[in-house]
Amino acid sequence: MTKPRPASSIATMPKIPPLSSLRAFEAVARLRSVTMAAAELNVTHPAISHQIKQLEDHFGVPMVQRVGRGIIPTQAGERLASVLTDSFEQIESVCENIKVANRRPSIAVATVASFASRWLIPRLPKFAAAYPDVDIRVIYAPHETDEMRSDCDVLIRYHEGAHTGEEIATELFSGESRPLCSPAFIERFGKMPTPGDLANVPLLHDQDRGVWAQWFRKASVPCVEPLGGVLYEDFNLMSTAAIAGHGVALCPVELVREDIAQRSLVVLSDIGVKCNGNYLLLHRKSPSPTVIAFRDWLLSEVQSDAPSRICT
Repeated sequence: MTKPRPASSIATMPKIPPLSSLRAFEAVARLRSVTMAAAELNVTHPAISHQIKQLEDHFGVPMVQRVGRGIIPTQAGERLASVLTDSFEQIESVCENIKVANRRPSIAVATVASFASRWLIPRLPKFAAAYPDVDIRVIYAPHETDEMRSDCDVLIRYHEGAHTGEEIATELFSGESRPLCSPAFIERFGKMPTPGDLANVPLLHDQDRGVWAQWFRKASVPCVEPLGGVLYEDFNLMSTAAIAGHGVALCPVELVREDIAQRSLVVLSDIGVKCNGNYLLLHRKSPSPTVIAFRDWLLSEVQSDAPSRICT
């Protein structure tokens, strides 16, 4: 056990200047500007000047000097500044390490709403059960975004063609869309609609009527454009309408696999569109162990669906 120092020893220890003066001086010396130092430390310009004056009074020598419109340390100031900068960096590093060591692992997942609601969220309790110590946050990502938000660790989105960004991309599954409707719609229509019938039934559109036009061309079915039917701004709205029996929708088969398995939706044709698109998982080049664990878990969930996938 370390013995306490005698009072006489403490009394004779060298006295250092106030920490506030040292912090202000280090910022001025590093930034070569009182104004910039004040902004960094969130104090006023006069407050920084007062701290520098207090430091100079302590040492009895000038610590900074003006050169033109700038300010630089004196020879004595340069000696002190180099030690202070290294010391403050070490202190900040130790403080951050202590915080990280005591922080629960976490992951922030940004994803398009369709993937989150139809695929990820129903499976997320499995990940939470496998990794109970990980805090999970799900963030909405606009469908058109191709950049990771600064506050997220993983981005999941639909992408056509090869990904060319800086992030590491892992393919999850195809975004191929096929015509689907509910059993209630089939009953009301009187039979299972064929590709030729689809030009004459209520169609449901997700943001763009052109996707259905593309499907008709691929199926060699003549149709009159512009196509009718309700246009939905969001895939979740359109798929809900399809399940409710309002019409036939083009849906990414992999996203609604549970609905197909439960017979809430029925696939009407093996002809698909958007076959070159894929759902991707993106993460930065140096992922944390938590990100790697989430990626591997997600891929295992995708693979568990593989035997039941519908093939063209």
